[in-house]
Amino acid sequence: MEARSSDLTIEFRSDRPPADAFEAVVRELEDGLHRAGVAFDARPGGVVRVGASPVGMVTAFEPGREVTLRWYAMPWGESKDATVRFRLEPEGVGSRILWSVSGWAGLFSESPDAFPDWVAAEVIPSILGRLLPEAVGDWFTDRRVRRPGGEEARKVYRDPAFHWPNFLLILDHLPLTAADRLLEVGCGGGVFLRKALESGCRATGVDHSPQMVSLARETNASAVTAGQLEVLPGEAGQLPVENARYTCCVSTGAIGFFPDPLEALTEMCRALRPGGRLVVYAGTPAMKGTPAAPEPVASRVRFFEAAELAELARHAGFVEVRVEEPDMEPYAKKAGVPEEALGLFRGSGGSLLLLARKPVRPSDAPESR
Repeated sequence: MEARSSDLTIEFRSDRPPADAFEAVVRELEDGLHRAGVAFDARPGGVVRVGASPVGMVTAFEPGREVTLRWYAMPWGESKDATVRFRLEPEGVGSRILWSVSGWAGLFSESPDAFPDWVAAEVIPSILGRLLPEAVGDWFTDRRVRRPGGEEARKVYRDPAFHWPNFLLILDHLPLTAADRLLEVGCGGGVFLRKALESGCRATGVDHSPQMVSLARETNASAVTAGQLEVLPGEAGQLPVENARYTCCVSTGAIGFFPDPLEALTEMCRALRPGGRLVVYAGTPAMKGTPAAPEPVASRVRFFEAAELAELARHAGFVEVRVEEPDMEPYAKKAGVPEEALGLFRGSGGSLLLLARKPVRPSDAPESR
């Protein structure tokens, strides 16, 4: 029996005009597919691939209006290609966005009833699952701070005004020179690296957000071109760097999002040379629920007590470990934080600064002459 043609349409709206909405949605689609292991080449004639295998092709690409794909038939049976279309229409000052597929029943050669069964069993539950409070909270936290993405995150991390007090605090405790080789874990948009590179040091930034890696490279384009800086995609628990390469390592506000802080600190220790310095900024439970850590982020970030953070560093292999509770207000003033916001940085209790070194074994010491 020949499969009947079936359509599936999802419609939503945006306050952005079509040109802006098109760019944003295509970028989000690329990122989402990338996380699912699918490469989407968003251009006329671009190929959609899973690994080395093509699964579709862009047949139309009109910026601000439409993207159409031919989605290839299943590699078995007598199914036919389907059409996937993403279209924008002006609606007032915003946009009406339609995502549709047609001919997908033909992908299910076993039975003409397989398509609606598949939609009911796979598509609708997937959408509803993504609307659960826990899933929305995870997405919001990832998008804003844990794995920043989207245009709003790019704007924030291109000029993170309220992160500058942390940056200045770290630099005050880590006097850099041109002889240093710096590693930053969770480098975000690369603004701290830009300031650190003024010392003449060489540096590497690592972040697990593809958009932040791209932004950090843009922020420090001249240093990247000159070979003074490299920015790498990677996880804190599996840093993509060589053993004993760096004289110092920093992380600012990111350790609370690492899945395994001990694993991350152990990796930082591995990356440091003997005697290398570690400086890590973290938050305490007093920060929970403040403007610095509102819900749903507050429930998805780990806060530390000073003793706990020190113990983690020792277990990771560091020595000369100490944890300070700095008063951030002087650094906020130095950073130019507006007067009305200085109260967010006043006093100690919300911030921790971990300072430590990688041990020097006798075999690491230079021979006496």
